[in-house]
Amino acid sequence: MADSKEKEIVESPSGGEHAIAKRPARATEMSRGFDTIFDEFRRSFDDLLSPFLPMRTYLPRTLGALPVRAPLVDVVDDGDRYVVKTELPGFDKDDVDVELNKDFLVLKAEKKSEEEERSQNYLHRERTYSSCHRTINFPEEVDPSKVEGKMKDGILELMVPKREPKPEERLTKIQLK
Repeated sequence: MADSKEKEIVESPSGGEHAIAKRPARATEMSRGFDTIFDEFRRSFDDLLSPFLPMRTYLPRTLGALPVRAPLVDVVDDGDRYVVKTELPGFDKDDVDVELNKDFLVLKAEKKSEEEERSQNYLHRERTYSSCHRTINFPEEVDPSKVEGKMKDGILELMVPKREPKPEERLTKIQLK
């Protein structure tokens, strides 16, 4: 009974070590061992193919949930700004949603399509749905009001300026009465 109350950290697409999503631990050591073997195999296979795939799939540890696709990003510190580049093949700029505050950026892309072909005794219908999600934490505060972005040929590029550092506040001595 005590084992079911233990918590494990779940791998997060945005950062691994700062994951806050938790789930109850597995019931037995044997099942945990098998899961670990397959997780290590999946990670090594993902690492092997990562140069050829623009997105990585993070499989949830619960059976009922769908996998989360996370686009691979390049974040470059240019001194006074960050340049964020990511490949989003098959997505148009209307499919992409970027939200930002002073600490982090949330990138979401979603595309749906439905095709139908009819003839005398033939019906052919296909539906596709593709989505991805990524959160990027910035090490310094940024200015969301001055962000510029463009998307061309499936490549999203964002210029995110850093905030001007605030001068250090000096301690004020209070005269006691």
